[in-house]
Amino acid sequence: MLASKYRLKKKINFARIEIDGKLIQSKSFGMGIYDRNDDDPSHFGFIISTKISKKAVIRNRIKRIMSEVVRINLDKIKKGLDVLFLIKHPAVKTTKLELEKEIYEIQQYLS
Repeated sequence: MLASKYRLKKKINFARIEIDGKLIQSKSFGMGIYDRNDDDPSHFGFIISTKISKKAVIRNRIKRIMSEVVRINLDKIKKGLDVLFLIKHPAVKTTKLELEKEIYEIQQYLS
């Protein structure tokens, strides 16, 4: 699980990513990135709608997988970023390994 100091918490931070951040699309998720230009640790948020899956078990599984991949790669991610993962419907049908591979492919934007 991603430590509390690495999580996006306030609604204003989510809104700032939406307004001022850049959006990168992948098959299973979109990734909004906002560069705060500071030396604080990067913060991450995960959004998955009930339209993607009505079952909380599935939504939470996907968030746990993505959170774990981010946690493992924290040392490779640049400091001072706010990153928001917007999960899409194809993520429900993909495996853990496929999600990890997609995050690794898009990781160049986080370095």
